[in-house]
Amino acid sequence: MLSKDEWFETICASYASPPVVFNGRSLPGFPSDLIQSNTTGQAGVDTLKEAFVFYQDCINNFKSLGAGIEPHHHLLDFGVGWGRIARFFLKELPLENIHGLDVMNEFVEICRQTFGSDNFNVTTPFPPTLLPAEKYNFIVGYSVFSHLSEEACASWMQEFHRLLAPGGMIALTTRGRNFFDFCEGLKGEGHTGYLDALSRMFEDFSAARARYDRGECVHSNSYGVSGGGAMTSDFYGETFIPEPYAKAAYSQFFMLEKFLFDPSRQTHPIMFFRKK
Repeated sequence: MLSKDEWFETICASYASPPVVFNGRSLPGFPSDLIQSNTTGQAGVDTLKEAFVFYQDCINNFKSLGAGIEPHHHLLDFGVGWGRIARFFLKELPLENIHGLDVMNEFVEICRQTFGSDNFNVTTPFPPTLLPAEKYNFIVGYSVFSHLSEEACASWMQEFHRLLAPGGMIALTTRGRNFFDFCEGLKGEGHTGYLDALSRMFEDFSAARARYDRGECVHSNSYGVSGGGAMTSDFYGETFIPEPYAKAAYSQFFMLEKFLFDPSRQTHPIMFFRKK
């Protein structure tokens, strides 16, 4: 059994010196560094570090919450992208039990080719999906609920309830309160593109913070913060979900088990939900 550090090094080796065989199969390949950088801001080992932290937090907290991942379980990576997160779960699950969903057809095709699996599917921005009910024990989503509109988040939580097996768990990241400060601090720094758009996404950052502190979901779809391509401004932007909102807004379907944020290791708070 590989230790966590050894597993990270194994995944890094699959990027630097492919192919790398694990459990009799070659680990998934990678898209070009350009594609990696365009989607995560980094490439190679740097972008894998961030993914590995989220993976570790999922594994550890699922277990501490009484829902450790077993080989027979099925996991769905929501907003799978090019499979940055999903590949780490190959330590716990066989390839056939790992699934992915994304609005970007090109990312789904990358995953199908690099993983050698048809378990990756394109979805529309809003559910429903054609995925089977109660099939998945776990759903993870990194840097997805940090962008979806309030309406889209609510719609997907209802769909997740349909997709999850009884007692199933979800781990989703969102923007944290400190991101208001980061974005406001970009003003007047001469940035262009996305960073400039972040500095302008609220006319009044203090008012946005106040809404967050009142327990409201705060979303901006101002010019430049939508993702482009399939990520249009009618559902995509920058989203801040505070803990009280996460606990109350989805309570018909889920119990919020934990709202985790350790800024020394995480860039996004993680919300852990259990299906009711």
